[in-house]
Amino acid sequence: MVGDAGERTVLSRVMLRFSRLDPQLLDPVSAPGVFNATLNAHGTYTTEHFVLRLSPRVHELVDAITKRETDGHDTADLMQAYSVYLHETIHWWQHMGSSAGLMLSLAYPAQVYGSMVFLQQFGRGAGCVKPVKTWAHRAMVAGATHADPTLAAANIAVNNALDIDFYKKIALSPKHALEMRHTPYFESVGHSYLKSYGETVFAIIGSCDLREGQLPNPASWDPHILRLRAEHAEGFVHGSMPPIAEVGLAEIFEGQARFCQLQFLASSGGPELLESYRKKGQFGPIYVAAFELFLQLLGAVWPERYDDPLVGLFLLICDLAINPTRGYPLEIESFEDFICDVDPGARFTRLCLAAAEAPELQKAIQCFSAVEYEFVASRLADQCGYDYPFAGLDAIVGLFGDGGPVDALLEEHRTFGFGPVNMPVRVIFSHHLALARDKRARPEMFCWPGMWLAGERCTDEIQNTFEAHLSLFQDRGDTEQIFPRAMPGRSTENIKGLVNGFFSGMLAFDLALQWTLFPGPFRYDFKWLTGKEENRELIALAKRQFEHYYEVNPDAVEVINHADS
Repeated sequence: MVGDAGERTVLSRVMLRFSRLDPQLLDPVSAPGVFNATLNAHGTYTTEHFVLRLSPRVHELVDAITKRETDGHDTADLMQAYSVYLHETIHWWQHMGSSAGLMLSLAYPAQVYGSMVFLQQFGRGAGCVKPVKTWAHRAMVAGATHADPTLAAANIAVNNALDIDFYKKIALSPKHALEMRHTPYFESVGHSYLKSYGETVFAIIGSCDLREGQLPNPASWDPHILRLRAEHAEGFVHGSMPPIAEVGLAEIFEGQARFCQLQFLASSGGPELLESYRKKGQFGPIYVAAFELFLQLLGAVWPERYDDPLVGLFLLICDLAINPTRGYPLEIESFEDFICDVDPGARFTRLCLAAAEAPELQKAIQCFSAVEYEFVASRLADQCGYDYPFAGLDAIVGLFGDGGPVDALLEEHRTFGFGPVNMPVRVIFSHHLALARDKRARPEMFCWPGMWLAGERCTDEIQNTFEAHLSLFQDRGDTEQIFPRAMPGRSTENIKGLVNGFFSGMLAFDLALQWTLFPGPFRYDFKWLTGKEENRELIALAKRQFEHYYEVNPDAVEVINHADS
């Protein structure tokens, strides 16, 4: 199993100078919702499955490092494989550790969590008719109104799911908003963002039993949403478009992970000139879109070296861009500014412009230190009118020691003794808390991991911190099946219970979303989870859970034509 203790010593032993770069280990590809490090899926992290996958070849090489059996393996191959592993681990950090990543990760369960009562009400009134979206459309065409409780419940469930889906698509790629404005279910960018944040925060509060005041209260946002709509505020009324950023989470996540990966390779003895990586095809469009926009807005040219201060500044701006603070974990102060305060692409653009206005910051990052992180981040945040860079982390860490729900959740994280109720949300949020705690202590490591996980900077403390935040689930070299990572302090029984409970919940979310939005009969494609084409027992479990939650039998589903919806 990759990621075991003892990696630092072995990595130090194999860190020799090398110049050979293998495109078959490093070339990028891209797909919606899948964050890739390499061609032919040598490494992927999938947002809605929460799984890190490595190719058999990368597993072989990384396992050789962790088992200290590197004899016979080429040094360049070993380090490139480990860089893939780091690349995908960074995607795990992005999704679990950043506030934008948390919203993206929890948006999936939040689409169902906030609509469960309404789907139950719909099921009692209409039975298992699929999809709910088409049924509601037909009912309204036939003259039904919201006075009909079944229609009212259907519309709430559908709108909740679609609003969050719109948010995910726009946050990942802002230009999707231009396409969505012609969609009848799309209200506005601001509406989708506020609804998504609200439903996700509600899911955290409800699933983790948080006390009043520990997180923002989305129930208090409704009057502001109505006011913005009445005032025809830009981005908050149908047909109104806020400024659309050139890049979104997809480009920022991939750019951040790729440059961290290359910094690791160079720090491990690989080529130090970025041109070497360009010649080997390491700068495909998805990986450099954010970096090239950064250079354009700063009026700068491509740096020569991996450790150039400009690369450090770019990675710091990525970190700030994906960590908005308003709506979560801090209350919204200015609803008019909510879109540009939390949209990662808008934040990235504003932060780059702020850096352009302070050219001295372009040379400020020399040592990739915590002091430099705080100095530069504070200057940029102040220039943009954003919160102090540690304000969000301090708010999260400030929840610790409550003697109540947060401490209980952290204890579940320590032992993996999670209860069965709302397990996916509890697991994800507990990892977010743990990452926030350690990032507050070592922000420089999480901002520039490629510089800190190789060479003299890679101390036992740094390596231990890295190992504490490896992905929770991954595949193995000989199968696509998902496995939990063996971690110290977690019993085999608790780890097994975690996997069963977590993915049982995910299957329930999947069927509920299918019921709400997707045409055709239910699909039970669980090969991504088991690695097998045939999954009778798992399908039976998913059906039992669905019937338990919604009191309708999925085998008795009435599929209706969706052409007119």
